[in-house]
Amino acid sequence: MGFAVIAASVQKAKVAPQELWSGLPRLGDWLVRLWPPDFSEWPAFASATWETLAIAIIGTVIAIVLALPLAVVVARNITPLPLLATPLRAALNGLRAIDTAIFALIFVSVVGLGPFAGVLGVAFHTTGSMAKLYAEVLETLPPEPIEAVEAIGAGRLRTFAFAVLPEALPGLIGISLYLWEFNVRSSVILGIVGAGGIGYELMVSLKLLDFPRLATILILILVMVSSIDALSATLRHRLG
Repeated sequence: MGFAVIAASVQKAKVAPQELWSGLPRLGDWLVRLWPPDFSEWPAFASATWETLAIAIIGTVIAIVLALPLAVVVARNITPLPLLATPLRAALNGLRAIDTAIFALIFVSVVGLGPFAGVLGVAFHTTGSMAKLYAEVLETLPPEPIEAVEAIGAGRLRTFAFAVLPEALPGLIGISLYLWEFNVRSSVILGIVGAGGIGYELMVSLKLLDFPRLATILILILVMVSSIDALSATLRHRLG
C-alpha cells in the first residue's frame, strides 16, 4: 500500500531525474556567473534587508500579543471558557493551515503592495502556530503550584500571574524566539508576492538573470539568516 502511494505520487509529481541531470550544466554556468558579486547597490540592498527583518519582528510581536490570551482560552487545564476552547482551536488550525505567503498575497489585495501586507501575513499565520504551541506548554505545567495559589483564594488573573506565567515563561520565550527565527526566513519569500523586502530584489535579479546582483543579495540573506539563527539559538540555550 505504502509503495503504491509513493509510486503514484512520483508519477503525479512528474519526477524526472534525467531532466535534472540534463539541466546541471546550465546550473553550473549560473553558479560561475555569480562571481564576482556586484556591491554597487549595497545601500538599497541593506535597506531592503532591514525591511525584511522588520516585517518578521513586527509580525512576530503582533502574534505574541494575540497568541498568549488565545492559548489561555484553548489550554484545557486553565481555560476560563471551556465551551469556546474547541471552536477556537479549529480557528487556530485554520490560521496554521494557510501559509504566510498566501496570507500576504491576500493582504496585498487589501492594503496594497508593500511591507505592511507582509507584516499581516506573518502575524496571522504565526498567531495560529504560536497559540497552539503556547497552549501545549500551558497544558504540561504541574498542577500543584496552580492549586496552591487557588487554595489561598486567588482569582484567575492572580493565579495566572503568580503560578502559571512564571512556570511557563521559559517555554513561551523559547517558542517565540524559534518562530521569530522561522519568520525571518519566511519573510524573504514575501517579496515575491509583493510584500517588499529583500525578496523583491531577489525576484528582480532572477528575472533579469543579473547574476552578480543576485550573488550580493544571496550573501546578504545568508548573513542575516545565519546571524538570527545564531542569536536565537544562543538565547534559547540560555533559557534552557
